[in-house]
Amino acid sequence: MTHFDWGTREIVTPENKTNKKKAQIIPPQMDLKRRAVNFVKGFDINLSPQQLEELEQVVQRSKETFVRDIGKELTDCRKVVVAAVSDLSKSPGALEHSADLAYSVKSLGGTFQYPLMTQIAKSLEIFVADRTKANMKQLLVIQLHIDSLYVILASRVTGFGTTVEQATVAALSKLSERCELPRE
Repeated sequence: MTHFDWGTREIVTPENKTNKKKAQIIPPQMDLKRRAVNFVKGFDINLSPQQLEELEQVVQRSKETFVRDIGKELTDCRKVVVAAVSDLSKSPGALEHSADLAYSVKSLGGTFQYPLMTQIAKSLEIFVADRTKANMKQLLVIQLHIDSLYVILASRVTGFGTTVEQATVAALSKLSERCELPRE
């Protein structure tokens, strides 16, 4: 039976069917199962109220670390973007730094009750995606996204915020659309 080989981009006919090796299924070792499920220290599938409370405490402790770490990342990224505004040759580095920041905030914001940050980070991620250079306006749009994220974090706005915050998200999205081109 012939098939298309995507690697060589040719139609290929198998040489000899008798040379094929049978697939061997290797069952996982019990040691791996034990480590994956963590029978000794782990939680059962059906969590008790005490276990739920313990997990919530872990998330709360992690939330403070998230706020501190993301605050530092926002500050560092803003410095890189401001430097790129002054010298457009630094824009590729600013774009890369902004894309990393946007991905981090987008993926973790909802976990720590900051879905508003997730929305803004998603807007930023879409704006910087597949972009290798940025002009002055585009760098300023990135800076506005970072500033908005920082204000939300500093003000500890959890949840989706008020109508003001939602209007800010909508305005950032529209601004991103308006300044999207040229995309290099």
